[in-house]
Amino acid sequence: MKKFLASSVLATAALFPVLVNAEELNLPANMLVGQKVEIRSGATTSYPLVTSLSTGKTVTVIDEFTNSSGELWYRVDLGTNKGWGLASSFKEQTTGNSGIQIGKQAAITGDNVNVRKGATTSYEAIAKLSKGTSVKVIDSFKNSSGELWYRIESGTIKGWIIEDYLKADAEVKPPAPATETKTVQIDKAPVRKGATDSYSIVTYVNKNQAVTIIDTFKNAKGEVWYRADLGSVQGWIKETAFQAVTLPPAPETGTKTVMIDKAPVRKGATDSYRIVAYAEKNQKVNIIDSFKNASGELWYRADLGAVQGWIKETAFQAGSLPPAPETPDLPAIGSYVYSQVNSLDVRRGATSSYQSVGKLSLNQKVKVLDHFVPSSGEAWLRVQVNASLAGWIPADSASANQTINTKLYVSVDVANMRSGPSLSHSVIDQASKGAELTASETAKDSTGDLWYKVKTSSGNIAWVHETVVSKQPSVSIGTTMLVGTMNAALYAGASYDYKISERLSYNSKVSVLGEFTNSLGQRWIRIKSASGKTGWTPEYELVTSQNVFKYVFAKKGAVIRKGAGTNYGVSAYLAESESLKILRKLNGWLNVENAKGTRGWVLETQTTTVSAKRLSSPAYSTVNGENYLTWIKPSNFAVSYTTLSANRLKITGAMTDVELPKGSIKGIKSIETFASGSQKSVVLTFEPGYSFTLRDYSNKVSVKIVPFGLLGKKIVVDAGHGGHDAGAVGPTGLREKDVNLGTALLLKSELEKYGATVILTRSTDVFLELAERTAIANNSTADAFISIHGDSFSSTSKGTTTYYNSTVNFNGPRSETMGTAIQKNMISSMNTYNRGVKEQNFYVNRMNQLPSVLVELAFISNPKEEALLKTTAFRQKAAVGITKGLEEYFNNF
Repeated sequence: MKKFLASSVLATAALFPVLVNAEELNLPANMLVGQKVEIRSGATTSYPLVTSLSTGKTVTVIDEFTNSSGELWYRVDLGTNKGWGLASSFKEQTTGNSGIQIGKQAAITGDNVNVRKGATTSYEAIAKLSKGTSVKVIDSFKNSSGELWYRIESGTIKGWIIEDYLKADAEVKPPAPATETKTVQIDKAPVRKGATDSYSIVTYVNKNQAVTIIDTFKNAKGEVWYRADLGSVQGWIKETAFQAVTLPPAPETGTKTVMIDKAPVRKGATDSYRIVAYAEKNQKVNIIDSFKNASGELWYRADLGAVQGWIKETAFQAGSLPPAPETPDLPAIGSYVYSQVNSLDVRRGATSSYQSVGKLSLNQKVKVLDHFVPSSGEAWLRVQVNASLAGWIPADSASANQTINTKLYVSVDVANMRSGPSLSHSVIDQASKGAELTASETAKDSTGDLWYKVKTSSGNIAWVHETVVSKQPSVSIGTTMLVGTMNAALYAGASYDYKISERLSYNSKVSVLGEFTNSLGQRWIRIKSASGKTGWTPEYELVTSQNVFKYVFAKKGAVIRKGAGTNYGVSAYLAESESLKILRKLNGWLNVENAKGTRGWVLETQTTTVSAKRLSSPAYSTVNGENYLTWIKPSNFAVSYTTLSANRLKITGAMTDVELPKGSIKGIKSIETFASGSQKSVVLTFEPGYSFTLRDYSNKVSVKIVPFGLLGKKIVVDAGHGGHDAGAVGPTGLREKDVNLGTALLLKSELEKYGATVILTRSTDVFLELAERTAIANNSTADAFISIHGDSFSSTSKGTTTYYNSTVNFNGPRSETMGTAIQKNMISSMNTYNRGVKEQNFYVNRMNQLPSVLVELAFISNPKEEALLKTTAFRQKAAVGITKGLEEYFNNF
């Protein structure tokens, strides 16, 4: 086929037409998928995945586009949805050994040839066709046995015929497209290269001109277009050109006079585009194009000689636009800046509406490539993230200095917050005593005084002087605080020498009455306890939140002693990685409290700030086409998970630290950690259309990032019993093992039609131990496990049941979700009595690490259901139901 380039633009691309020289292709065009291809919502790999297509599938190409990287993409119509795929993955429909082509006619070569519902002989015949009958070939499929089948259409009959009974019918041709003549009803109607307004204009036709119509097409917007043969050229004309209505005129050209001072000339037709020049008042400019953007604003494309750009219509109206905004003070192009926040989005363009193409970690160093200040006044920087990635970040999210992330507390009654680091800068806000601030960086003024960069309560950047803040919180009289320790005491005075008047309950509320620093430098707080008593307690006993404490973790052999010296007795022997709350420090010893409330002193060298219960060294990898995010576990501890709303996965497990990955990960929108005391959890938010398969190994946690759908999923199918283990036996001697295997093989064929990979625990009549079956699953990288059985009890027992396990199986929550979807679809397909989805301790579920279920198809002990289980048709219905259930499961988060 001829190569071609696009002149169409995506909705998220530029807002005005882009002309590209190209050869022409007649669209729409039927093509074949030459190799497995991902279909995305836009014409680059950064767009979300819509679906994937397997090799050999026939598709209709309705549009094409060459992106900024020079890649040619095709837009395909898949019926229920549309999307973009790399052009190199498609090819012309080719002729097979039999000469049969999709979309062409073929002839039946045998007598009374069966037309079947599906592409194997196990499907029922729906019609018979006699020798010589001409049929239209509309699809093809090679089944698991390697047989090539064709889907044909003959009158009202549609179905599948094996290749052996078909041959190309050279004599039967589809009728040539009907031609007609239409008369143009408007002045200067555009004739375009393709059937949308985004295609370039190849010529015009005039009012009352008669044109020959050789084809029609309805595009994705529902617009009808006609392909016209004008003799020297062919092209597409919109239906409205042949209706007696007024169409918008061709783009306005000519000369216009600028009516305002310093009119911005922009790279594109909205205020968000970068200014490339200015046009002065009374300057005459040549207009070469016009465009109305999505906001309804009219813009003119002007040729200024040295540069071309877009000017808003109001610039040509007297006194309508203010002068262009002054550019704020921004880092020099070529200089380096540091990200001031973690997981900072790097965007494709200079507004927050653009797609994120990557993320910056806290203090990540990047090079400034360009500036841009839109009409909103929010400055943006274009930065180089790495050798292959550049994008835009808000200027106020970056700084020439690294962030220090230090907690500060206002220590005066009112602290002035200024616009810059000196007393000469204006006051933009104030903070009250005790207010908590986070300093992101420091600077010194001309006198050498230290200033801290912070954020105001409204989120604006401000600077505070070192004399108005402290690194320790100040408490205000009347403030309510919490008792943060398990063994706090209320003393009669502000030292440990005073009598204890009360033990304070953990997490109880107290009212602050005052504070005092004694002669030893110890800070004490005077309080009123929950019981109404007044007295003094050390400042470290009280907190505003339980999350403010710092923790260390015991090394192997560490002990808590009764005093800060090895000569003191042992209060407690500590388990390795046991978390310890730090109360204070003294000469290399830490005063700590464990989770049981035992308090004392531990050598700082016997502790570590990093626990063995942590997730570290995150790595993103692609293995055999599958994408994984993996954390290392320094010790073998168990994790668990829950799914939250908005496509979120929460992983927990008494972890004390979680290291976050750097950079963007395909399919994951964000990754955050949350603290509760010494324990942390991690929450992954997935992009729409993506889900996960989670595995907890002894030395790592693995998150497989998977797109929706069955395509590419790995399913372990287990036919129960086998060999010398016949399972249950029906009244007529039907053996359960034979039913299970027959159904498993049909299920394999069904799943493979959807692009899934199937792993069978057995494909023949052999015996496997239960542990062997789960070993196959646990040693695989599969996404689900299905065990197939027939039930047995009494001759009147009936129905279908699905079992799962959540008491032992790590993936119990997902197992229940999967079981619910499979049970619903099996009942719908087989029309059996619904016995429900139930928890049970079956070995193959309990000892499985995958989302797993065991299905009981029907009761082999019931004569009526035994008769059903004997038939291939019933087993096929079971296979279809299970497949649809898995499809539903893999299409939801």
